[in-house]
Amino acid sequence: IFLSIGYAACHWCHVMEEESFENEEIAEQLNEHFVPIKVDREERPDLDSVYMSICQQVTGGGGWPLSAWLTPEGEPFYVGTYFPPEEKRGQPGFGDLLQRLSDSWSDPEQREEMENRARQW
Repeated sequence: IFLSIGYAACHWCHVMEEESFENEEIAEQLNEHFVPIKVDREERPDLDSVYMSICQQVTGGGGWPLSAWLTPEGEPFYVGTYFPPEEKRGQPGFGDLLQRLSDSWSDPEQREEMENRARQW
């Protein structure tokens, strides 16, 4: 599952939407390998609070859009905020990240590590 949490007045939410979610190649990749879910943090502050707390604990920061990759049970194994479409300033490109996470999930050993991380978080 790919979970994106944002809100209508969020500048970077709109930037990520335009740069990545509306990009045909990235959208195809996202839809092929993940179940994408978009949540408005103002409508579901409970969900925002849970996943933002995890993001802050794991990455040391937070913000919106909040990007979380979850197991089918809803447990996060990778979190972050805005990801540019291409690698920039040490930040992985969104398309590359999607591919790496999909490849890792397909590998039994790496998947087990991801599931263990999700349980710990």
